[in-house]
Amino acid sequence: MKIAILGTGKMGSAIALGLLKNDPGAVRDLTVTNTTGTLPRELADSGIRCSNDNALAVSDKDLIIAAVLPQKLREVLRSIAGHVRKNACLVSIAPGHTLKALKEMTDGHMQVVRAMPNTPSLTGDGMIAVCTGPDTDKSALDAALFVLGTLGRTEVVEESQLNAVIAVSGSAPAYVYVFMDALMDAGVLGGLHRDQAMRMSAQMLYGAAQLMLKTGRTPADLKDMVCSPGGTTIEAVAALEKNGFRSAVIEAARAAMDKASRMG
Repeated sequence: MKIAILGTGKMGSAIALGLLKNDPGAVRDLTVTNTTGTLPRELADSGIRCSNDNALAVSDKDLIIAAVLPQKLREVLRSIAGHVRKNACLVSIAPGHTLKALKEMTDGHMQVVRAMPNTPSLTGDGMIAVCTGPDTDKSALDAALFVLGTLGRTEVVEESQLNAVIAVSGSAPAYVYVFMDALMDAGVLGGLHRDQAMRMSAQMLYGAAQLMLKTGRTPADLKDMVCSPGGTTIEAVAALEKNGFRSAVIEAARAAMDKASRMG
């Protein structure tokens, strides 16, 4: 499978480096493009073929990943029109452009996939939602999932679900960081050094997420495991409920969905 990654920003670079980590032999069939002249050091040292010509880079490729800013996407796709193989697969990680719009931008000559990674994808721990056009075949989807899987876990969804994905995965790391920042303040209030509070809260969150993923148990079940009768944890949970923690999270997610809907 021959792959081109258009753009070597943070996400484009993460995809390229993740692919090489999982499949070192892929360097032979991978081209990245950079039109700014500044290639990240890790990419420069990796041996990946780099081009400053998008049209030339895609001419023989099966899978083309557009890792460019949303406002640049139309311009970039127009620049490669007429240079791509018919039925090559385009994967766009630019938010705000629908599958229908992507199909129109490629003059209907490409299979299209939308992908929505989140920031933990930069370290290979991401959650990447994927949706496909009606004429995208299984082999193209499988190829896209293989490449995007180097960023973390993938989940195939309907395009109509992407606003919900933004709320619970795309934007949600920010909610978690607000929570962790408050938790760290509480640790400092209790006498911990801030770096200690940061390591403890980060490991707690990582471990709690791993426990849920590995056991398949619901958050409610796992919460009940910690809440012993009359103990400290149920007292803390009661305080969270009293102060509207649950409703605040739901309203934050709703606000993100509403904003995504207006942007779309």
